[in-house]
Amino acid sequence: MRAVTVLFALTSAGCSQLAAASTITEFSRTAFQAALSSDNLSGQDFDSLPLGTIATVNGVTYTASMGDAIVTNSFLTTTSPNGLGSTSFGFFGPNETLTITFSSAITAFALDINTFATNSGDYAATVNDGSDSVVPSLLDVFPNQETGQFIGFTDSSPFTSVIISPVSDPGTGGGRCGDSSTCPYTVDTLVYGDAAALVPEPSVWAMMLTGFAGLGAVALRRRRKIIPA
Repeated sequence: MRAVTVLFALTSAGCSQLAAASTITEFSRTAFQAALSSDNLSGQDFDSLPLGTIATVNGVTYTASMGDAIVTNSFLTTTSPNGLGSTSFGFFGPNETLTITFSSAITAFALDINTFATNSGDYAATVNDGSDSVVPSLLDVFPNQETGQFIGFTDSSPFTSVIISPVSDPGTGGGRCGDSSTCPYTVDTLVYGDAAALVPEPSVWAMMLTGFAGLGAVALRRRRKIIPA
């Protein structure tokens, strides 16, 4: 797992000042699967839903940028038989985004991505946590398969929506995505809820504390520069 502190600034009258910080901690698929039994997490694998278009289920809304989201059993999934695609092609197109909106704020999110894309970072999750954090995907192949990616993270700031989008990567997919630098995809096994269900290992907490200490030192140096001698 990896912890990343995401900062954003507000600019006023030509001066920038630190407004807030969000700490994103990325996890592997295994970590989220291990926490699925927690009361702090909810899940949706689409298997119990009827095939066809889908809008809002259990307070979660799915919005495809080029059509309507659909429950489909035509593609590879992490749990059989159903996954989520789009009416655009039956799957999400190589330049199509999926917006997942939650009725209540959450701090933990995970999603499997069925794709021929071959490199980590070929997809990204943009999070409306106040700093528009962007979390890259991991090449984390589906069980007993050769392909698949995963996005899983906790956020120190609550959020209510995540936008999944392909990221341009020339040559990805080994020719199975045509001449496009992005690959089509479907998704499966959404997990979401409270970050308390996934506690970082001590080494990650140490990284986070080191980062906060560094930020404090920078702030102190900046303050010293503006105090008259």
